[in-house]
Amino acid sequence: MIDQIREDYPEFWFNKGDILKLLKVEEARYMETLEKGRATVAKIAEDLKGAGKGFDVNTLIQLYDSHGLNPDVVREFTELPVEIPDDFYARVAARHDRPATAETAKKIEVSGDLPPTKLRVYEDKRKRSFRAKVLAVEGDVVVLDQTYFYPEGGGQEADHGTIADHEVYDVQKVGTSVLHFVRGDAAPLLKKRVACMIDGERREALMRNHTATHIVLGAARKVLGNHIWQAGAHKAPDLARLDITHYDALTEAEVARIEELANAEVLGHHQVRAKVMARDVAEKKFGFRLYQGGSVPGGELRVVEIPKWDVEACGGTHVSRTSDVSLIKILRSTRIQDGVVRLEYTAGKGALEAMRKQSDDLRRAADILSVPTDQVVSATERLVAEWKELRKLSQRTTNEQAVAKTREEINTAKGAWPIVKDEVSQGVGFMMSMSKATASEAHATGIYWAKAPNDVKLVVTRGKDVPIDAAELVRTVAPLFHGKGGGKEDFAEASFPNLDQARAAAVQLEELIRKKLGIQSG
Repeated sequence: MIDQIREDYPEFWFNKGDILKLLKVEEARYMETLEKGRATVAKIAEDLKGAGKGFDVNTLIQLYDSHGLNPDVVREFTELPVEIPDDFYARVAARHDRPATAETAKKIEVSGDLPPTKLRVYEDKRKRSFRAKVLAVEGDVVVLDQTYFYPEGGGQEADHGTIADHEVYDVQKVGTSVLHFVRGDAAPLLKKRVACMIDGERREALMRNHTATHIVLGAARKVLGNHIWQAGAHKAPDLARLDITHYDALTEAEVARIEELANAEVLGHHQVRAKVMARDVAEKKFGFRLYQGGSVPGGELRVVEIPKWDVEACGGTHVSRTSDVSLIKILRSTRIQDGVVRLEYTAGKGALEAMRKQSDDLRRAADILSVPTDQVVSATERLVAEWKELRKLSQRTTNEQAVAKTREEINTAKGAWPIVKDEVSQGVGFMMSMSKATASEAHATGIYWAKAPNDVKLVVTRGKDVPIDAAELVRTVAPLFHGKGGGKEDFAEASFPNLDQARAAAVQLEELIRKKLGIQSG
C-alpha cells in the first residue's frame, strides 16, 4: 500500500520503517489485550452465572474502559446473555463527560484603565536589575509600567526576585498586564519608582533547562523516528520533563542514545536563534512542527531555532548557544499512558548534582557490599543469586512442611471421604501448598483459610474422585457471610472481611460437603 501511494504521499515512504514497526507493535498489543480479556470475561462470567445474571450495560462499559474490550468481543468470549444497546458508545461518552468545575485558582482583577505592561525580557535576557514605576497594588499583586521578569508560560516557570524589599514569588500575564506576586504589604510602593532584582541563578537554570528541552526533543526524533511529537513539557530550575508521542516504552539503550546525541549537540556550540516572524512566512519555511508546544495566537510568531536540530514557536527564555547548557542528564523515562512517554532530565548544575548523587550512591553501595566501586555490579549479582537460592530453599521447606501437615490431617480424618478444615496461621502461601497437597489425594477434601494483608482468603479443594463442585459451594456460601468468590469444580476460593466470617463460612461449607457425600456430621 505504501509503495502504491509513494508519489502522492512521499512522507509515508520516508517513514515506512516506523509505520510498519508501529503496526506490528499495535497488532501484538491488541492480541495481548484479547488474551487477557478472555480470562477477565471468564472470571466475571463465573460470578454473574452464580447470581443468575448476564452482562449488563454497566459491566460492558467497565470492560470497555478498563480493558479495551468492545461488547462484540465480550459476546464472543461468553455464553451468557450480553445486552448491547444501540447507543452503547454514546453512553460511554456521556459517562466520561464531566461538568466544568469552577476555577480553583484565585481570580485576579486589575483595573482596565492601566496601560499595558512593557514586557522587556526579550530585549535583554541577561538583565538582572532594573527600575520601574508601580502602577497598581492589589493585595499581594504588584503591576509595574515595565518589567524584565519572565511570566510563567509555555511550560516554563516564572522568574523570582525582589521588588524593593518585597520577595517576588510568582509572575503571571493576565491580558495586557504582568502581575508580580509579592510577600508583605506592598501598598506603600504605589506610584513610586522602585528597584527590581531578578534571581539570576534561577533564571539561568530555567534558560538551560528550556533549551535542553528543545535539544532532547531533537535527539528523541533522531533516535526514535519522525513520528515523535511533543505532547507536553514543563521546565523548572532543578528539573525538566518532556512528554513525547511514541508507541512503546523506551529501552535503556534508546534513553542512553538520546542522552548521547543531546550532549553531542551541546558540545557542538551551535547558535540558538530567536526571532519574530510573520506566521505565514514561518509556516512556509519550517512547517507545522513549529507548533510542538501547542497553537500560538496572533499573526506573528517568536521562533526559536537550533539549526538542523529543532525549531519551534516558543516564548520562553533560552541560552545563546547549545554549549551554554553545559550538560544534560536524563534521569528517567516513564510510559505515562498509551502512546506517550515522559523523559525527565536536568541540565547544567542540576545535571552535575544528579551525577554526583549517583556517584555517592555507588560509593555507599560499595561500602555496604565491602567491595571497590568497580565491583558493585558483580557483587550485587552474587548477592541476588544467593538470595534467590535461599528463597527457593525456604519455599521447598515450606512446601514440605505443608505437605507433611496436610497428610497428617488427612490420615487423622475418618471415613472414605476425609475432610480437613483448618485455619492456617502460617499465611496464604502455606495455605496454597496445603491445598495443592490435598488435591493430590484422590478422596480428600480441604477447607482452608488464612489472613491476607487486606482480608481473609478461603479455599475449597478436592481430590479427583470426590463428587462435589467446589465453585458451586463457594458461590452459595460466601455471600451469606459477606464474602465473594468462585472457581472451578476441583478448586474454588473466596475472600471475607474478617476471620470470624471465614470461620462461619468454613463450618457451613463442611456441613454442605458432608451432606453431599452422605457423611454424618461428626
